[in-house]
Amino acid sequence: MNKKIRISPALKWVFSIFIIIAMIVSLIFGSIFYLGPKLKNNNSTNEQIVSSKVILKIDKDNNQTSSKEDLKPNEIANIVKSYLQEKNDKLTSNFDVNLLSKDLLEVKSLLATNDEKLSSLVASLIKKPYLTITDHNGNPLFYKGRYQGLEGSSHNLQELIADGAQDFNMDLDANPATDKIPQGYADRIQIKLNDYAWDQFTRLAFDYWIKGFRSQNPNPNLNSSTNKVYFWLNLDEFIHNAIKNDKENWDKAGHNPVKYAYVNNKPDVDQTKDKDGKVINSINPILKNSINAQKYLISATSPISLISSQKRDSVFYLINNSPNGYSNRQLKSLINFSYTPFTLTKQTAFFENKPAYKFDSFVLAMVILFVAMSIFLIVKHKTLGAISSITMAFLIFVFMSIITAFGVSINSLVAISIMVVIFVMFNLIAKKLQIFSKEIREGSNTNKSINKATKKTFISGLDVVAIMGLGSILAFYLNINHSSTIGALFGIGTLLIAIILIGINTLVLKLMIQTETFDKKIGWLMSTKATKCKLIGKIETFFKTKYFIIPIVIFAILGLIVYSTFAIKQQNAIAGFNVSSEIYNDYIYSIGINFKNNSNLNLHQQIINDLNNYVSNNNKNVLISLLQTNQMGFKEIIINSRSNIDNFINVDLVNYFNSKNYLDAELIKTSNTLGATNVGYSLGWTTLLLLLIMISTVIYISFRYSFQSAFIFLIKQIILFIILIASFAAFRIKLDSQIYDSLILILFINIFDSTINASRIKSEVKKDLNTKNYIYTLEQTHTIFKSFIADILLIQNINMILGIVFMVSAPFLLVTISMAPIISIGLSFILLWYLNLFIMPRIWEWLTNLKYTNKLKRIKNDFWNTEKIQEQTFIGINDFSI
Repeated sequence: MNKKIRISPALKWVFSIFIIIAMIVSLIFGSIFYLGPKLKNNNSTNEQIVSSKVILKIDKDNNQTSSKEDLKPNEIANIVKSYLQEKNDKLTSNFDVNLLSKDLLEVKSLLATNDEKLSSLVASLIKKPYLTITDHNGNPLFYKGRYQGLEGSSHNLQELIADGAQDFNMDLDANPATDKIPQGYADRIQIKLNDYAWDQFTRLAFDYWIKGFRSQNPNPNLNSSTNKVYFWLNLDEFIHNAIKNDKENWDKAGHNPVKYAYVNNKPDVDQTKDKDGKVINSINPILKNSINAQKYLISATSPISLISSQKRDSVFYLINNSPNGYSNRQLKSLINFSYTPFTLTKQTAFFENKPAYKFDSFVLAMVILFVAMSIFLIVKHKTLGAISSITMAFLIFVFMSIITAFGVSINSLVAISIMVVIFVMFNLIAKKLQIFSKEIREGSNTNKSINKATKKTFISGLDVVAIMGLGSILAFYLNINHSSTIGALFGIGTLLIAIILIGINTLVLKLMIQTETFDKKIGWLMSTKATKCKLIGKIETFFKTKYFIIPIVIFAILGLIVYSTFAIKQQNAIAGFNVSSEIYNDYIYSIGINFKNNSNLNLHQQIINDLNNYVSNNNKNVLISLLQTNQMGFKEIIINSRSNIDNFINVDLVNYFNSKNYLDAELIKTSNTLGATNVGYSLGWTTLLLLLIMISTVIYISFRYSFQSAFIFLIKQIILFIILIASFAAFRIKLDSQIYDSLILILFINIFDSTINASRIKSEVKKDLNTKNYIYTLEQTHTIFKSFIADILLIQNINMILGIVFMVSAPFLLVTISMAPIISIGLSFILLWYLNLFIMPRIWEWLTNLKYTNKLKRIKNDFWNTEKIQEQTFIGINDFSI
């Protein structure tokens, strides 16, 4: 006789307590000893400076002779953004790269918040990290793509030091490096060579192979430094740093960069031999950590060993095994950037300061959101709410620990994405506990109630994970603006929701209430106030009026009128919105001061103020900004103008400056023409991404729930976008490139909301799942949707309040994001509240009635007159399936 092993309820209760204590302990000690210090180290924002901007001019690279396709401006912007992301191993949300015109680029960094980091950022953009190959004395082996031979050449190390490394590298085609090697080699990257480069490199390899056997020593050491070639990045920078900062050791190395890069100036293996000449000990050469030599000297080896064994492959495999150097991905990005057909020239660089009213605390913003949600759960659901709040806190801790483990700086966009994931967690928990409370009120005991709640929410929770996970994958791989960051965060977040929230939290709740104590103490688990019956009686007012759609129509028309007014006035479609200069403008000018001798901050400020007043008094229709260029407080003037004022800048302003006779001061000025080059590109790709996510969501919801549910999702999303765009136009909210990211976030919020609502309706329509020919009457569908509104009313009100709290608090707590995304996300919560309660139920009910009307017609026409359907009809008549 088979007997099931039954675990004591008390033992289950103890196990659940153990899990809760483990989460609390992990949360406390992990936050103190790991997460807190990590957040402090990764957060680059200082007290005042929150970001920096660099404006660069795009020119053709005349140093490269191999043929390369001309790149479109948008392609250049994408290359620069990918380069910055991969070089720094950071999320794309830390960088914004926007086209100001066809030949002007603006780079915004949330990481470069001091003089040193800003200088490093500018240097990494204007100076390519050329790949240079030298011999053991540091002499370059290639000049303008041609191998110079071993006998020496006039183009030596001294010329490289004087002129730079741009001419001393192999001439390769675009994107020659890849870290994806079919043979699966580790710690290597593949360099693709064109025909000419392959010919030159094989000559080099052959010469060094022969050289190893020409030695008079009968047992030549093929691993000697003289038989190796050395692969460098930024060799000229490495040497200049040595001359400037470490002249003594540079002299000791004999002005040889190879020797200088190694500890004790020894590039060869240090061997100890016995009396018989046998090696008893050897120490490999070690690169100096003190000068970051591993990020300059990439590899030292015999060139013949790098050539592919595949005869048809014109490639070599560059060894990259320095533990403190670049990763394969970073090295690939650096080399590929060196072989782009363009160069960047700095026009101006400045810091963006934090407004005085902002606190700069993304942690406080997330704490406010979490505390508000936890208070609701604890007040409404008592013990189960407290347990779920602990699980939420633990999930947030794990989520942020994973993010910080990759060295991610948590900026405002990352913080908002995390907050959206928290919102998803909260709603999933609230739905489960609401169903539990509903079952208790209908007479079930605690054990049956939690089982029913789990059954009704487990699959729908996985549906949320699946749909949002699919959208995350699309967002990550299309990489539009910062969509890869959003996709990565949502992907990690939904995976953790599946494991911790749907898995662990469900297990803990089921084990916790296995004892009979909770059957007698219902007040410990939930609020005992029964308000739903009274509420359903008042819900009818939501269906009686037909005018809830009118405010939406009026608002859309108002936005259209305001947009048309400004667009027609300025005869430009973009001018209908209040856009920032990074999206649309005409001309930009920068005016700065350079002191020939010692810098004087007071004199600098006086001159800048004089010039600022002169420009302001003589140009009434320009936008003038005083921007900080370094931490000492030096500033420059940035002028945005819709008209050309070149003559004023080059003549009037110069004459005014000269008339003041400032001592040791030089006027520095640049002027550039702007244009809306990037708008169509970014808008087009963002629209494509939104459409792909929407289409995949519609397909999934249609198969899992119903066509009606998918249609409701689509209608809601269209209305959301229309009202948001109308709001931007009507209230003249200033827009920048971050608005694209907010549209993606809003789409994810609606996906989750629509999936949860679809699962609620599906759980009500049970008979339709069992009998294909069951017909709901108008009264039954009306009752279903009345009950649906009663179920979601409280949580929708809470979501609306959270949206308002976010909209009010975020401008003070999140410093690296503009007002447009904050307003749009907060407004989307309010709009979803309005649509879910006043618009969508009526449309959904009409669609459901239409479905059953059409089904009734098919039944009357004997469309389903089959033996199987007749059997189901008999079951339905006898009410066995109800």
